[in-house]
Amino acid sequence: MTRFIQGFVQKIDRNHVIILLLGMLLVANIGCIGGVNLVPLSAKIQNADNTYDEAEAVSTQSDDPEEKQKAIAKQKKLFDSALALYLEIIAKDAKGKYAQRAHHQIASIYKKYYEWDKANEHYQAIIELAPTGYYASEAKSGIAKIRKNRTLIQTELANYQNYKALYDTEPSEESYNIAAESLYKVGQSYEALENYTEAIATYERLVSEFAEHAKAVQAQLRVGNIYFYNLYDYTNSGGWGAFVSVAQKFPDSFEAQQVVKDLNQTEALLKEIKSLQDEIHRNKSKKAKQFEELGRYVLPSEKYIQGKTDLIVQNYQQIARNWEKLRNYPNAIETNKVMIADLSHKKFAVADALFKIGSLYQKSGQYERAIKAFENLLQDTPESIWRNEAVYQQSICYRAIREFRSAYEGFKTYISLTKGETPHLREAQQILRQYELDQDQDGYMFYVEQEAGTSDQDPNSHPGSGS
Repeated sequence: MTRFIQGFVQKIDRNHVIILLLGMLLVANIGCIGGVNLVPLSAKIQNADNTYDEAEAVSTQSDDPEEKQKAIAKQKKLFDSALALYLEIIAKDAKGKYAQRAHHQIASIYKKYYEWDKANEHYQAIIELAPTGYYASEAKSGIAKIRKNRTLIQTELANYQNYKALYDTEPSEESYNIAAESLYKVGQSYEALENYTEAIATYERLVSEFAEHAKAVQAQLRVGNIYFYNLYDYTNSGGWGAFVSVAQKFPDSFEAQQVVKDLNQTEALLKEIKSLQDEIHRNKSKKAKQFEELGRYVLPSEKYIQGKTDLIVQNYQQIARNWEKLRNYPNAIETNKVMIADLSHKKFAVADALFKIGSLYQKSGQYERAIKAFENLLQDTPESIWRNEAVYQQSICYRAIREFRSAYEGFKTYISLTKGETPHLREAQQILRQYELDQDQDGYMFYVEQEAGTSDQDPNSHPGSGS
């Protein structure tokens, strides 16, 4: 329900209020005019990506089984919502600008659901849309990875069963080693397929059945790593307990010494995150809390106690840094997003957050998302100290997704903006020289032919050659 500030309502007459309300009702409820959807695909893909991000950031620090199930259900609901949005994008424009990206994200979601055949269908759809290019390469790699690991699981699981049965009836060092190694490979394959449930169960079986084998400590360590760095589960029944088991079950190992250090660091980082989150909440204005409880909009400039906004910025930035140290990039990204929404009037803090979001997307291989974040920074806060670095990193991302023309323009811009020696200047100049080569003298520079998928050494690309 829309609420109006009393003073504002008093300044306009009843007819104007009615017209305004009707206009708002029309905008809020109309889905299409003449069958044409009013929401642009660019907004749909952004909504889908944001929902996907939110799903990835879901985690729990509670050992309560009910709370864990709630977190799993919440994550599933969010992934389902993202899936529906990506499918809608493809339905609206099957060969459009965002179709390949939508198929790629759908495949990623189906992999999380362990539906490999459906994932492969969407990878194949990418290849059929555009057999060359970044997404086609990713799709081919995805299909090959699924096929390879599913085959490995079948082969190595049979190998494990055969040699384990042989060892149980006629023990030997050879059968013991082969069975343990095969089971470890099964765990690795499940992990590569992102079937973390089966990967954990397989590694735990190895620790139970082959406690004396060299791979046992590695398997227990892998369980902790999956919980901490893939599932973001820091509970006693999850990652924390798995890492503690490394020290308890293998006290004399190098890994035991390492996990003790890692656990101490993790505990300190999580405690600081909680403390900073509590401080942010304490410094939220009483009025803002009341309005938010009523579902009313609060201006970012009015959310926090006067004079505390700089402290809130620092808290958000430290929370994001801590999540990044924990390799929890989804929560680091979400923290920066919240800071942007809560403190949008703090322009330089927003610029810092946008740059960090771009860097985190880039680090996790989400190059298109990184490009968009860097672009937002350049458009919204062009005076930011991160401007030049954003231009350079954006160009690196364009090169990663094989959009060489955009990369070329980006590196040119970076060099023109840069004054004096900088960390990336020489590399940018070297890349630009390579891109401007025309070795076969056909009138097309290297970056143009690279984007077209041809070789600069190819004589058949020479104009007038008759080919």
